[in-house]
Amino acid sequence: MKFHAALGALAVILFGTATAVGSDNVAIINPMMESGGNAARFSNLRFAGGAQVSQLPPLDAPSKPQVSIAEKANLLLTKNEGALTLLLIDSGKILFDGYKAPATASTPQHSQSMSKSLTAYMIGLLLCDGQIRSLDDRADAYVPQLKGTVYGEATVKHLLTMSSGAPWATSSGNSYEGQFEEARAGKVSTLDVMRRFGEREIAAGKEFRYLANDTQALGFIIESLGGFANTFQKQIWSQIGAEAAGFWLLDKDNMAIANSGTSAVARDWGRLALWSIKQLKSSDTCMGEFMKTATAAQIPNTAKKVGASFPSYGYQTWVRKNAYWWVGFGGQRVGVDPRSERVLVLTSWREDYMAEVYKLFDDWIGAY
Repeated sequence: MKFHAALGALAVILFGTATAVGSDNVAIINPMMESGGNAARFSNLRFAGGAQVSQLPPLDAPSKPQVSIAEKANLLLTKNEGALTLLLIDSGKILFDGYKAPATASTPQHSQSMSKSLTAYMIGLLLCDGQIRSLDDRADAYVPQLKGTVYGEATVKHLLTMSSGAPWATSSGNSYEGQFEEARAGKVSTLDVMRRFGEREIAAGKEFRYLANDTQALGFIIESLGGFANTFQKQIWSQIGAEAAGFWLLDKDNMAIANSGTSAVARDWGRLALWSIKQLKSSDTCMGEFMKTATAAQIPNTAKKVGASFPSYGYQTWVRKNAYWWVGFGGQRVGVDPRSERVLVLTSWREDYMAEVYKLFDDWIGAY
């Protein structure tokens, strides 16, 4: 059995257009928007792919433990209604690659908050280029527009660890219900939102609080130092060997929505994860050290209001059992075990089966 082959369209899902949380408090999003809609219907930065594709060959002649993991992946994808794509990469080779309608291998899957981790790694690249002098610098040293706000007063490190001291978000990291939807539709400026909700509640660095605006402040720092689009294109996207175009949503001011804007096909999400492993293991001591810190526990997730399965947070990156995770609303996940170089990529429209995902990943890491 060739588990790397796509499962094809196993279901046709008809759904409404609004992002929502179900009545049972399960995070639900629109599967059509997740699978290409956010890239096609709204204003996005577009990053070309396909020029020099980094190959992800199938894993030939899998061992019995590998076959067992692939079978578990197949079961997880087929039995969970909300699952759209599932990809397992083992040391650069595809162990399992499956899709359910409306997702396909060629649809750009939207990240939701997985974008946060990519934003953090751009900060690391700018630090190692010398454009950011220190992570202990205040954000408003780079972004004068943030002066007078809690985000401007926070250090870069406080923003990386979601500890600016701003009040808790009201909805999945957002300052108000509908913040993301209004931003992607070009109805609001993220800078205006940050000014509206820029009051301090507690001292910076005191407590982890999951806040989209902390990430957005990092995005403005990147924008001030040569441009967000330029940094992502030159230092990340052009390095991964993408097979298809990638996208990043823009707000009313044509500023990248740093906290929740990236879309890419599932295999390119896998390539982004492999890029992160390469940076972590890089002989470039600066970026290697930054990534080791970014992907390790830096602040405890004490309140567990968000990310209850994760005891700790790194730099815009969730940490669990020596693995690091990029996590998005509605069931978007990339799990990375850097030691074995195993990567799990999952996209979903309903987030009610994540315990099974974490168990699959744990079983896989411990299987062989």
